[in-house]
Amino acid sequence: MSARAVAASLALLLLAGSSATPAQDQTARLVDQITQLISSQRGIRIYDWVNFIIQDRQVTLTGTVTTRALKRGIARAIRKLEAVDSVVDELELVSSSGDDIGIRINAYWRIYGHPEIRRLASPQSEFKQRLRRTPRDTQRVLLQPIHIVVEDGHLTLEGELEQLREKWVAEEQAYAVLGVRSVTNNIVVTGTDTEELQPIDFENDPWWRDSASIDEPVVRVENPAGAVRVKVVNTERVRLRRTSRSRPIQAGDTTTTRLGRKTRISASPADGAQVDLEIDLPYGQRLEVETVDGPISVTGLIRRADLKTSFGRVELAVPWKSVRFAAALGRSPAHVDIPPHLRSSLSSPGQPPVETAWQIEDLRDERQSLYGRIRLEGVRPDALVLRDSAIPEDSPIRMHWQASETLGTMLKRPYRMRMSRRDGDEPLTGDAPAEALDETVQFNSDVRLVQLSASVVDEQNRPVPGLGREDFEVLEDGVAQEIGIVQDVDSEFNLILLLDCSTSTLGDRNAVLESAKQFVLAARPTDQVGIYVLSDAYLQVVSPLTADRDALLRMIEQIPRLSGGTPLYDAITLSYAQELARRRWERNALVVISDGMDNELLPRNSRSVPSVVAFEDLLRVAAEINSAIYPIFLEPEEFGVRVERSWRERQRQSTDRARNRMQQLAEQTGGRIFRAKSIRDLDAVYEEVAEELRSIYTLGYYPSNQEFDGEWRRIRVHVNGHAAHVRTRPGYYGW
Repeated sequence: MSARAVAASLALLLLAGSSATPAQDQTARLVDQITQLISSQRGIRIYDWVNFIIQDRQVTLTGTVTTRALKRGIARAIRKLEAVDSVVDELELVSSSGDDIGIRINAYWRIYGHPEIRRLASPQSEFKQRLRRTPRDTQRVLLQPIHIVVEDGHLTLEGELEQLREKWVAEEQAYAVLGVRSVTNNIVVTGTDTEELQPIDFENDPWWRDSASIDEPVVRVENPAGAVRVKVVNTERVRLRRTSRSRPIQAGDTTTTRLGRKTRISASPADGAQVDLEIDLPYGQRLEVETVDGPISVTGLIRRADLKTSFGRVELAVPWKSVRFAAALGRSPAHVDIPPHLRSSLSSPGQPPVETAWQIEDLRDERQSLYGRIRLEGVRPDALVLRDSAIPEDSPIRMHWQASETLGTMLKRPYRMRMSRRDGDEPLTGDAPAEALDETVQFNSDVRLVQLSASVVDEQNRPVPGLGREDFEVLEDGVAQEIGIVQDVDSEFNLILLLDCSTSTLGDRNAVLESAKQFVLAARPTDQVGIYVLSDAYLQVVSPLTADRDALLRMIEQIPRLSGGTPLYDAITLSYAQELARRRWERNALVVISDGMDNELLPRNSRSVPSVVAFEDLLRVAAEINSAIYPIFLEPEEFGVRVERSWRERQRQSTDRARNRMQQLAEQTGGRIFRAKSIRDLDAVYEEVAEELRSIYTLGYYPSNQEFDGEWRRIRVHVNGHAAHVRTRPGYYGW
């Protein structure tokens, strides 16, 4: 066949294949346009569920929305499109009763706060709908993988998840919401090419018992030609996704093996096809990647990564302020992109070792406490691209220097509730954070709710149960206030346990872990408990708030022998902001087991890490937070006779200052300080703290003085007709 004939044949094939393309392309573009319009509507949230169908330039809207303004706005926006002639609006307006609103919010925190699903709630997570539909099918508009629709107590789950297990977890959490009458689970499972690896069982893992074994779980990825894209996410399982541009994924394209705490993922297709791997890596796990010419991408706060490639492109987007970097390559990469502010902490030696011709070293002092480390080895990568990224909001790792910005946010924007009009139209202005934009309560006007945690005990220091609204009197600057909310002592509690695992408590590490277990066991079955650890100048969330006692005890066992500086004030700030700040309208407590010795109180040295948050600023914020702080102050042991008198006196003064500061912090939040000679003497403290929590009521009122000028307002709470002692925070700043 001649070249002209071949060209003619190809032209005919192209024309035949594209005969139906214009109409299909136009409909597909319209689907994308409408999806984008609906997703960007003001006020749309995961409590709304919108679908649409396109037929002959007519768009039919179905589903449910929570406000009349949203229903009108969606239809109005779609009618303006040139490709649309008419809109049939069949969207239903669901009820906005107080009970339904409460169920929605509670369901959100239970579902998206679960360890299996919490990664999906991160603002940094890039959610993509995986279920493919033709342009003429019913299109589903997903803002997040799970939408929560509530009407008259009946809860419906809609959306898409990768694993069937995640679908059942969401349903289980929905059934646990107080007030739910029924649950309908319409979630679609899409992860046919996704593999989830079971978490390491530390309790039965012999490597964990062996002190000579590796310090953390390791994931090793081998993929000679395909891409390896790794993202560090807040999850408990390694999640592997496989794609190929040449054919569908087949069985045997990848193999996964495990030895002790090391998992090996190898891509070796029998037909030599190129397979790309996308991996969700839990925080704290070590990463090893080896390729020949496949691109490598790592995103997130990595603990440790060892990367090897001959010629593949390498892209790293991590918070470089917390991660070290080094590279040793045979030749300079064809393209190098390093941000100017990062170059100041990196250096290329003039005379690299013989085995490497191009090298980068991190210039920061090795004694400086950072979280992670990345090392790159190779011949000549096609490109080396470094990008700076922020630590994600849902990260279980918080660096102590983040506390300054966190505290500033809490001072400038005191987490007010967002108020909305009764008719559901335009919301009133407010400065609530994203987590509070759920219209948890509707009011007639923009008033501020003041919430108090009040401990009520009798003369024998025993809790006084059974009190109601009529039994309390609240005075603000001497003026009686009308109490609107009272939660009794039987309501569930959110209890965060902050363990000081810095060098000062290293000798008592086993006792620290045992004390954590005892606090978990002392809490009531309905209480939510979280375990946080301070070490090496960063805060680590060992376990978020959960009622699963067995899981908490297992997580405590996994806490390794940590050490490092003690930026305690930073840790307290970050501990409150991590979860309790988003649960401001619930009953919260923060228990701090520490010697109270922030590095600010100690002589400075090269490894000292004082808090960036001044104690005076922390004390001011403490008056605003809705969480009682209970420091368990560990008194230092007496020194031997050989200690110099001047040094002993300095230590005594530092201890007194630390104790007094913890006392002030407790009083400012309505909490109470507990003292122990050592961690080993905490047995008597467990029940005291548990008894204290059983004495706490939650009171809420709307101040009669609505002129919020930032001045301090003094609060007094009395119990009528009872010989009771009340302890609560002394007041608040009227922002």
